[in-house]
Amino acid sequence: MSYEFVVKQMKIKEIRQGDLVEEDKIFLCIEDKETGIVLPHPLSNFIKSTFDRKSLALKTQKNYAEEIKKFLNYILDCISDEEEMFLELRSNGIRGLKLKHGSSYITSLTQRVRANEIIAQQVRDADRMLTKFYFWLSEQGLITENIQYREDIRSIKGKKTVIILSPFDNFELGTEYPNMRDMGRGSDNLHDFGNGRLDLVNLFIRIAELEAPDIALGIALQCYGGLRKGEVVNLLRSSVKEPYRNGSGEFTLNIKDNWDVLFSHKKLTVAEQVKKTRIQAVFKAPIVLEMYGKHKNLLSRLEKKGLIKNEQALFCSIHTGQPISGISYWERFTKVKNKFLSILLVNDEEAYQRLTSKSWSTHVGRGIFTNMLVFLLGWSASEVMIARGDSNIQSSKSYIEEHNVKKKTEEAVEIIAKATTHADKKYTKIEDLRNL
Repeated sequence: MSYEFVVKQMKIKEIRQGDLVEEDKIFLCIEDKETGIVLPHPLSNFIKSTFDRKSLALKTQKNYAEEIKKFLNYILDCISDEEEMFLELRSNGIRGLKLKHGSSYITSLTQRVRANEIIAQQVRDADRMLTKFYFWLSEQGLITENIQYREDIRSIKGKKTVIILSPFDNFELGTEYPNMRDMGRGSDNLHDFGNGRLDLVNLFIRIAELEAPDIALGIALQCYGGLRKGEVVNLLRSSVKEPYRNGSGEFTLNIKDNWDVLFSHKKLTVAEQVKKTRIQAVFKAPIVLEMYGKHKNLLSRLEKKGLIKNEQALFCSIHTGQPISGISYWERFTKVKNKFLSILLVNDEEAYQRLTSKSWSTHVGRGIFTNMLVFLLGWSASEVMIARGDSNIQSSKSYIEEHNVKKKTEEAVEIIAKATTHADKKYTKIEDLRNL
């Protein structure tokens, strides 16, 4: 794009009660990067109608305008990078803006938190501002998507205030938020599908095969190899050391930053970041090997049709032939997740309740992989750290400690229940209760 959004403070003249008054105002503007020409944009009315009329300080108004500017420039960059989700905005403009675009932006900020580029509070601030912005766009009839806004009554400075809740924080969108511990509270993300629930893991991969076949292998590698989303999309065909046809030999991935090979045309980099270069071993589970074979066949079919735009990429879009970006991967993953949950709702209500109790997205694959290492293999925190490619053992320790506490709590509930049933007997040791 040859232009970008900027925030400017300008003096304007207004007539108030018959008098001509000069006053500073905050504007969202468009700047032509080649000519330097700056023009006010009609979306400045959001700042004027939402904040200026409440007589908020100019500095506060400017801070709010800066948040919207960042979001709008993110959209321009995604269009410039030809992200599939954003291409519709080329022709539809602001009227085509949907919740999924805001969700993608919040997710990208969360990824920057994980990369230690920004703090978690900035995600919360952006979420709150986008909620106000989308609500205003809906009120003005400037967007076509029918968004159902939820309200809550809270006490702010002793006064009851109606708050519009974030429309981005829902399971269908799959918006990724920082762990709540990054904001000073306990974790509020789902780490895995439950101890020993490989049936759910494999079901999820099977649904991916139907709903998003170009990333089904990626999801399998996340669950059975612990890969992050950015690590999946950075894989080259040459990154894979595959087992022999008889199944013997190792299945490993050379995890490294291949951004210059796959995404050099993109302006945004955070969605494709590789956190730690390493050789990653993958469990040679039958479903993983099956998905790998099917994925190679898929690439072969795309090549025969002349669709492949980058022959080195392991993951290519079945729609455009371009390497799948982090944003596109997240969108496909969310589509798979929604179908997965709809099937569980009908067939496994208990699993559905668990998997909708907390937020989760692409990062859940690392939790599933960790669950296998800890509860199926009994690995230590240091062993898990190495297997996951963590830089800090604390990441593995906190996960293991959380699950150990959960396991002990469940055991304690069972023991107490048995103890009340046999209250007429005396038990001096917890081992006596375990044997009931």
